[in-house]
Parts: sequence; C-alpha cells; structure tokens
Amino acid sequence: MALLDRRLLLVTGKGGTGKTSIAAALGVLAARQGKRVLIAEVAGERLSSLFRHRPVGHHETVVEERISLQAIDPIEAAHDFLRSQVGGPVHRVIFQNRLFNLTMTAAPGLREVCTVDRFRDLSQEDRGRKHPTYDLVIVDAPATGHAMAMLRSPATYSGIARGGPIKKRADELSALVADPARTGVVLCALPEETPVNETLETAEALRGLGVDLGLVVLNRTRGTLLGDDEAERIGALAPGAVDEASDGDLAVRVAGPVLVEHRRARREDAQRERLAAGLRPGVALTALERRDDEVTREDLGELADALAEAAA
Repeated sequence: MALLDRRLLLVTGKGGTGKTSIAAALGVLAARQGKRVLIAEVAGERLSSLFRHRPVGHHETVVEERISLQAIDPIEAAHDFLRSQVGGPVHRVIFQNRLFNLTMTAAPGLREVCTVDRFRDLSQEDRGRKHPTYDLVIVDAPATGHAMAMLRSPATYSGIARGGPIKKRADELSALVADPARTGVVLCALPEETPVNETLETAEALRGLGVDLGLVVLNRTRGTLLGDDEAERIGALAPGAVDEASDGDLAVRVAGPVLVEHRRARREDAQRERLAAGLRPGVALTALERRDDEVTREDLGELADALAEAAA
C-alpha cells in the first residue's frame, strides 16, 4: 500500500539525519493529496519554526490548511493515560503523593507506552465531537534507540499485566504498531558507515517486532559530475592533487578539491549500495540531495516533491 495511506507514520533515525524535516515534508505531501494531517513531535518543539509558527505546545494547532502540529510531552501523556484508567478524581488524589508521582515518571517503559497510547488516540478514525479526526498522523519520533523502546513497550506491558484494563489497552497498542495497514515507520539515514549500520540494524529489529518499514530515506547525498575515467585523467594531470596543494601550478590547485569531492561521492555511492543490499526486498529506498542551508518552509515543498514517487 502507499506510504501515506496508513493512519500513523513514525519517522526516526540516528540523530542528525534530518528526520524532523522529512516528517514535515511528508506532512506537506499528504496535505497536497487532500488529507487532513497532524504532525506530532515527541519531547521537542522544532516543527513550529519550520512552518513559521509560534510554538504550539501540547495543543493540536492548525498551522496551515489541512496541517496541524502538536508537541507531545511523554510525562503529560503518562498522566493522561492513567487518568483515563482510574478517572479524574482518583488521579488527583493519587498524584498529590509526590513519591508516587516520582515513581510513576521513573517507571521503566511507562512513559513510552503512554506516548504510544497518545499516538493511538490521535490516529483513531473517530475521536468524537470534541476532537478533530485526522486522515494521517505523522510522528517526528525520537532517535532510533528511544523509538524502538516505544515500539516494544506495548508488548512489554502486555506481558507484565495479568489482566484488566491496562493489559487490554497494551494489547490494543501492540495490535496497532504491528498492523501494516495502520502503522508504518520511516527510517532516515546519511550516506556514511555508522548511520547506515544503525539503519540496517534498526530495520532488522523492526522486522523482529513485526512493525512495517514503509520507507528508508538516505538524506544529504551529493553526487559528482565526473566519471571515474575523467577523475583518473585529472589525477594523472596533477599528481598529488588529492592533497589539495595550496601553491604550485593551477592544475594542482583546481584538481585537488575536484578529486576529493569525486572520491567522497564514490564513498557515498558505496554506502548507498550497501544500504540497498542490506534491506529486505520490497522496502522502498530513496535518496535526497544535500542542502547546505537550514531547511525553510519553501524547502519543505521541494522535499515533498522529491519524496512523492517513493511515497506512492
């Protein structure tokens, strides 16, 4: 199925791979297709600036036609989850106890499973009259390690709970993240050895969890205008040019940076080939060109164009 036909997409990757920009661009692309989109950011507030809007906080806020933003606070999500289970009055009494409050926020995996529960709520097909319903929820998720902890948390809590409403909800969340018709993951990588290694490891971990990997984005690639034979001729013309000599004849000074860039591009090509070979058949892989400037709202439209074919 097409990437944007799901109800929930989690965009993650190693830190610094541009996942926030990719999440925003996918939101722009979905809105172009007539979908009502919410782009949610976990424990951060960077999306607002991309859309030239003041910080939206924890409220679902319309920032453009068909596009809303929200910042999700995992601790607030945990309170909302427990409030839904025990009721408002009981919740208020319990959380007057500071020690219990600290225990709740420190409990391993609790914030993660409650954050996934917030995803479930946001992506429901019918949220009632008091809340807007979205065709697609895109989550700018934390970096891969934390994102994987979130995806594992429903099964963990389902195994811990022997019964009752918490186990029932945990089972519902497990079913949500494992349903490829409802949930998919987008992984962002860079054409470098360490990010590619982490992306391949995460892809295998997702497969083990039964979570659908809808798209891998190789971000910030830079090509070369030279063929290998041309690079060899330039290297022969100016021996030692790869050292980027700062003096000497013009050929050496010009050829040095050209050869360095060509060899860098070839290293990137090798990482792209390694990534493509390591992904399981059927996983879409697309490469986006490097942008030297900070991503702007106009850039999001161009990124959306670049992602359109891979998302189809």
